[in-house]
Amino acid sequence: MYKKFLGLSKVVRVVLLIIPFVNWVTEIIIRWDRALNTKNIVDVVMAIVFTFGGAILGFVDLIYHIFTDKLLLVD
Repeated sequence: MYKKFLGLSKVVRVVLLIIPFVNWVTEIIIRWDRALNTKNIVDVVMAIVFTFGGAILGFVDLIYHIFTDKLLLVD
């Protein structure tokens, strides 16, 4: 799912991350997909944190994505 997200144009990715509820759903889908596929403890912790962290972490992730074209702690 993360590769599909990165396959979108940067404008679409930023729009998905700038709308509050859409941002939260996008983050949950990408992070849980990543956590379940890699079974890495960092990915699982980040998925849990972003599930309950919501808008503030989503905004931080948006700023990070604008400058780096990656999501926070997803490689």
